[in-house]
Amino acid sequence: MEDFSFNALMALALANKLVTGAVITTLLSALLIKVYWDKVGYFLMRVWHGTPVIGTVARLASSSTSTDHKKWLLSEASLCNNYYDYYQDVGDKSSDYYNKCESYLDTIGEGDRRERPIWVLVLIFLLILFEAVGFAYVLVPFINQNLSSNDQAYLGWMAAFLLSIISAGFAEAAGRAIHHNSLVNKARHWWEGDQDENKVTPLKQVQPGVRIKETEKDEGGKDYNRILARIVTNQTVTPRHGWIVGCALVVMIMACAAFGIRAYQLKSIETEMVGNPSVFAEQSYESSASPFELPEDSAAVNQEASDSTLTDKMDAIRSASLITFVVLSVIYVAIQAVSVWLASIFGFAGVESKKAWEYTHKFNNAVELERWMENQRGKIAAHADHKLRMLQMKLSKRTTTDSNVQAALKGAHGRDFNAYVLRMQEEAGTHRSQAQPNLPSAAQVQPISPPAQPTATPAAIAQPTPAVPEIQAESPAPAVEATQAADHNALRSKDLTAYNNEQLGTICRAKGYDLDAVLALRAEQQLLKDFEEV
Repeated sequence: MEDFSFNALMALALANKLVTGAVITTLLSALLIKVYWDKVGYFLMRVWHGTPVIGTVARLASSSTSTDHKKWLLSEASLCNNYYDYYQDVGDKSSDYYNKCESYLDTIGEGDRRERPIWVLVLIFLLILFEAVGFAYVLVPFINQNLSSNDQAYLGWMAAFLLSIISAGFAEAAGRAIHHNSLVNKARHWWEGDQDENKVTPLKQVQPGVRIKETEKDEGGKDYNRILARIVTNQTVTPRHGWIVGCALVVMIMACAAFGIRAYQLKSIETEMVGNPSVFAEQSYESSASPFELPEDSAAVNQEASDSTLTDKMDAIRSASLITFVVLSVIYVAIQAVSVWLASIFGFAGVESKKAWEYTHKFNNAVELERWMENQRGKIAAHADHKLRMLQMKLSKRTTTDSNVQAALKGAHGRDFNAYVLRMQEEAGTHRSQAQPNLPSAAQVQPISPPAQPTATPAAIAQPTPAVPEIQAESPAPAVEATQAADHNALRSKDLTAYNNEQLGTICRAKGYDLDAVLALRAEQQLLKDFEEV
């Protein structure tokens, strides 16, 4: 690549199609994997579980196993536990969690913010590419001249992309610092305007911080304290200007350096023109050639005019080049300013703001969130059951002398992923109950017996004693019935026809529903669905 131009660059890219395609494909793949890492990781896990010979199911089926205290095979529990992590990540959220996420974002003042959309990422990539082109035009002429033209171009582009990435990184950090400082300034302004004599002095970060699940615990607190409990600040709760100043210095240094390099490059061209003016002299001679020989005085005047023309031309080139260099530096500064602005209007400063946004931005309300979670839980359970059945089929073909393992293999049909979920929920409930003091419930309180009456003497006339009514604890049956009725009404909004009797039984045991009532409700939904299809 003898000349450095856009056409030469495109020719180089076309000449190395495999390298160009590999670089572009790698960048796009890395971007997509980063954006959809949760789905990609879950898909790769499923593929690895089902891989023959070396997959998880194949290795668990070939390795030795035993039973645990719940009569589950350890290999089955290990396999289900991989899916349970994803199931729990979906299953422990609810409409209440959705409302807490919205409250968390509103409290910190980030309810109207969001993460960068795809078009912003594409725009930032194009800006980085544009900056790299500008830096490459500056750096390539000064690369080691002992290298070939292609090597000079490669080194120039590598250095240009490196400088562009550094600039983009500083712009990103500066934009995030601007948004973070706005929250700190807001909290400090509210603290300074608070006339309460009991306010904390000096202002400090609230420790421990407030998470999404406990965002309602400080509803009665000061607004500035609620903000400081959800962000990370320094010990003096003051704005941080380090990244902003660093970004400004980097931008100014690069802009001035680019202008200086271009100016010195222009100066070298001018020196070469002055030292070797034959090209311009030939052009001037061709334009002023005459068939008649001029006198010496006229020739001197003509030469002076040619020199003046050359000087004027060099001055014009110098002025136009300097103006162009200034414009290019201004464009670079403007690109960095746009990058900083984009970084300041997107993203979050709260500790769990991004997590809260991820669970709320895809849904209009809590009902849509619950519907999506039911769908996701059903998919995860189906995937786990499929791999679990594969493992159980492979294990059933093995011979073992362990009686516990033999009994577990015979009862494999009663162990599915829903049963494993119920088991984990029961164990979690047991741990929670053990952490609390064992207090007697109202139903366990024994009635106080009346004091014993003294025995009457034979001479005394026995008086009839009034019967003391037995004190009994009131039965909570009406409250329980009201709660079950409310739960059954809530189930009417769910499609129960998609579940079989076994699945409904597992759900009822986990949630405490009446199985007969749930089955009747499913039959009613199926009847209405068949009626609408007629």
